[in-house]
Amino acid sequence: MKDQWRLYLSLIISIACFTSCTAGTKDVAAGPVVPPTSLYTAAVAWSQATFSLSGATPQSYRLRSTATLSKLRHGHKEFTIDIVDAERSLIIVFYGYSGPATYTLTNQVNGGDVRIASGKQYWDLALIPSLSCALIIRSDTPTTSPGINHMRGQFTCPTLPAGHSNISQHAVAIDKGQFDISILVES
Repeated sequence: MKDQWRLYLSLIISIACFTSCTAGTKDVAAGPVVPPTSLYTAAVAWSQATFSLSGATPQSYRLRSTATLSKLRHGHKEFTIDIVDAERSLIIVFYGYSGPATYTLTNQVNGGDVRIASGKQYWDLALIPSLSCALIIRSDTPTTSPGINHMRGQFTCPTLPAGHSNISQHAVAIDKGQFDISILVES
């Protein structure tokens, strides 16, 4: 939360400085306006994920958020994707991140977990610690904002157990899950 405030404060100061520095100038030739080429060249970085649940309760989801909650910590080894959109959320965690690659998330091996919540229902890999999900990090690149990277990737889960409070107690599967996020890079 502290880092988010710093980011917002830096953005406000930058805009104020730009506005005050350009307010008194005239006859300045302006170059062409170039639209942003990705979500991360704009003033606000979006994080988003899309995925479909198949099984007893098939449903497609698209989560989108401006809050940067995802983090790389502890020498970039602790990995957490955290996207919250109203009453829906996606959390992917594990320990052992070493950059773009393919990872197998297994709770008993690397603390790997995938949790999807929608309202009061949830599906959570950790409910059966021997199950696994696959995570592919396609890219992880620094942005122009210090301490924030842009990350893209995919995830799949052959079986994601249903939470105890779910209306349907049936497991689901995730195919072709994708994410495009901003991620805080901490110590």
